[in-house]
Amino acid sequence: MYGQYLIDLLQQTKELHGKASAIDVKMENNEDGQLEELQAMFEKRQETIARLSAFTGSDGFHWTARDREKISELKELEETLQPMVKGLYRAFGEQLNRINQTKQMSKKYIGAYQNMGAGGSFIDKRK
Repeated sequence: MYGQYLIDLLQQTKELHGKASAIDVKMENNEDGQLEELQAMFEKRQETIARLSAFTGSDGFHWTARDREKISELKELEETLQPMVKGLYRAFGEQLNRINQTKQMSKKYIGAYQNMGAGGSFIDKRK
């Protein structure tokens, strides 16, 4: 039974790798829903990992030679997937910070011209 979970984990990791490599670091270059789909894939993969952990934590458990081959392939995929995901996360975080800075700057100027005199009139308050 755990063998199927290992196969599923390997397949999900391959799909994640492909999806993550297709995402551009500039948000505006991505299609709608791509990031949400990537997040859903990570969540599904995490569920598979939890199921697999339930089997591997039992007494007397050992990996077969075939399982070790799959684990080796998983490690190779993880070594390329992790930096890719971290790079996407960093790039998106930087873009969100720039957007928030722009919003903060625009808020400072919202009321700057609200108290102007109407119709170009000037009233001299000196006596």
